[in-house]
Amino acid sequence: MLWGAAPWLTSRSGAWVTIRVVSPLEILVSRLPDGTVRTDAETLRERAIDSWALSLLRRVRGDELPLPAAAIFPASTQEVATVLTWASQTSTAVIPRGGGSGVCGGAQGQAGSVVLDLSRMDKVTAIDLVSQVVHVEAGVRGDQLEAALAGHGLTTGLYPQSIAISTVGGWIAASSAGQASTGFGAIEDVLLGLTAVLPQGEILRSRPVPRSAAGPDLRRLLVGSEGTLAVVTEATLACRARPAGWDWLAFAFGGFAAMADGLCQAVRADTGAAVIRGYDETDAQLSFGAIGHPGGCVGLLGFPAGGPGLDARKQAAVETLKGAGASAELGPRYGEHWWQHRNDAVGTYAQIMGPERAFGSGVIVDTFEVAGLWSTVPELYAGIRAALAAQAQAVGAHLSHLYRSGSSLYFTFLISGADDQEAQERYLAAWDQAVRSCAAAGGTITHHHGVGRLKAPYLAADLGEPGVDVLRRIKAALDPAGIMNPQVLLP
Repeated sequence: MLWGAAPWLTSRSGAWVTIRVVSPLEILVSRLPDGTVRTDAETLRERAIDSWALSLLRRVRGDELPLPAAAIFPASTQEVATVLTWASQTSTAVIPRGGGSGVCGGAQGQAGSVVLDLSRMDKVTAIDLVSQVVHVEAGVRGDQLEAALAGHGLTTGLYPQSIAISTVGGWIAASSAGQASTGFGAIEDVLLGLTAVLPQGEILRSRPVPRSAAGPDLRRLLVGSEGTLAVVTEATLACRARPAGWDWLAFAFGGFAAMADGLCQAVRADTGAAVIRGYDETDAQLSFGAIGHPGGCVGLLGFPAGGPGLDARKQAAVETLKGAGASAELGPRYGEHWWQHRNDAVGTYAQIMGPERAFGSGVIVDTFEVAGLWSTVPELYAGIRAALAAQAQAVGAHLSHLYRSGSSLYFTFLISGADDQEAQERYLAAWDQAVRSCAAAGGTITHHHGVGRLKAPYLAADLGEPGVDVLRRIKAALDPAGIMNPQVLLP
């Protein structure tokens, strides 16, 4: 990107006039507290990518990745405004970054850009016990937030698998959903208000209220915008009483279609299960093989312990699932095991795709989460699984977020090639075929991981050309200089 015109500074020494050009970055440094702007090589390398499998592969095999010109660590909304004002004036690309946990390439540095790292904005600023809401800065990690709320007997109910390495701002940017979303809702359901900085430095404040009819919902406009329209700096989230524990039901099913139908009926039975998940044979073995799972599909329901009428609601769930063809009740140990190990995949992913390369070179592991109506779920499952299997050595899937009208499907796949280059080619082919299969079945290409760079070329298949054009018009109106996270979201 262009740095823009630089001002001139002069100083006089005797009869000579010394003229020094001050770089735009020096100007920014002068406007921010000491230590806010960093340009050391180690910091730039760390902030150059997020957790996208292809970026991790390129790093570990030694590719030269584009490095940003600087990493900026603001400590307040006003400092973010200072950065964006400067960036607009100098036409400098800005890459907003939370915890760097995104897996679709939504936070990739590029030459001449600056990475805006919000990790210093990590405060829980207030907890309103009367309203049961929490006010936070966008850089607070999920585990930090939950620890602060636990002392008051509260929770947001947002439990993404990446909770220990992702931030509230990232949840908003990527339209995140946690593992208890069936009962507790996703980020858009608990987001009451926010503060965001627009590309030219204006500060937008959406006051926290349970609902408003004052025009289109600007909060919702920024949910899923992936840093392309503004930088979210503060948020207010609704809370609820923290469950004292969990009661679990697990059932075996003879096939994926029967399991999906049974869990659909369980959602509609209003049993109060906050966690509902369904695993195909491959994913069930991966998730429950350690406790002796004998094979077959598994449906899992989790109920917050101690709620009114819990026994009756659990019994209703049992009757619903048995009536839908569940072949056996597996007992609570399946749920207990899952809850204890539900986030282990984060570490496993890092071991496989990071420097350790636990599975050796030429291996890529990734996930693909989609969503569709119940009438399309069987076709989505069969088509995407086949598309991935054409390139991958292993494919598993589970229903991770269930609704009365439909469900998400979360695929995990492992690709192995003779070397890293072949693995990369097969990886890109797998994505292309799987996304096309999803679109053909009428599903959405992402449920909670966002679009990033990985899925941007396929956005028109999801939104249609008129939908993409609407986004482009909004982008042009808010960010005429095009500085906000270029190449992300929009094709």
